[in-house]
Amino acid sequence: MLEAQKFLTIEEAATFLHVSETSLRRWTNSGKLPCYRVGGRSERRFLAEDLLAFMRSRTTPSSPPSTEMLSIIHLPALTSLQPNDAHKLHICLFFRSQEEQWRLLCPYLLSYLNANRPVLYLYDSTPSARLMEQLHAEGLPLDGLIARGLLRVLPPDQSYLLTGRFDAQRMLTFIEEAIQSTLAAGHSHVLLTGEMTWCFSKSEIPGVEQLVTYEALLNPLMEKYPTVTLLCQYDLKRFDGASILDALLTHPSVHMASGLIPGFYGL
Repeated sequence: MLEAQKFLTIEEAATFLHVSETSLRRWTNSGKLPCYRVGGRSERRFLAEDLLAFMRSRTTPSSPPSTEMLSIIHLPALTSLQPNDAHKLHICLFFRSQEEQWRLLCPYLLSYLNANRPVLYLYDSTPSARLMEQLHAEGLPLDGLIARGLLRVLPPDQSYLLTGRFDAQRMLTFIEEAIQSTLAAGHSHVLLTGEMTWCFSKSEIPGVEQLVTYEALLNPLMEKYPTVTLLCQYDLKRFDGASILDALLTHPSVHMASGLIPGFYGL
């Protein structure tokens, strides 16, 4: 899943876009969709980034949500969600740079913390000191938020890799216990967000092949807790095409530079 291979076959690209291979051939022949030709048979290969760009071009563009809009979308609106809609707040956030990551992520953090609603941040590629500097620059009273338990920041060895390996069921238990403790403390809403680059923190991580299973099993968990937002952060320059496809297939919602769009979970 996490191989260096970054190209998708035409069959994989068709699954990625949820279209037919015939449509892909037509779009590449007309120049609407870039592709690369390989081998003696000139078979088509596709970059995941090209497919994402093509997807955005076929979706009505929208600006990244402001803090005010996220407060409207992700906080009060939760009370009107139907039970079978709750899992849609399992969101995959795609970014290409640290600057883009912060630009997309910051409104989520501010909307919760400014409303005194708790955030659990599982960091990896962003050092905790840098994250704190960014939050401080936004005017947040960090000492008070931490003291009141509204902001918790944990590294991989205290979350995803607590036992030195990744275990999907153990991590699901970790997430559910974090949710339950927050709700028991009297908070009605909580944001949990994790940087998924922990997959690359060691040359070989035992259990990393369970990542797709873990992401898929988070969806029924989200149905159980409809006032929770779960945001998984994927660096498009670190994950290969197959891994990005897995992320799209296991997340009901996707957030990238052009805005929020539906994921492929449930299709």
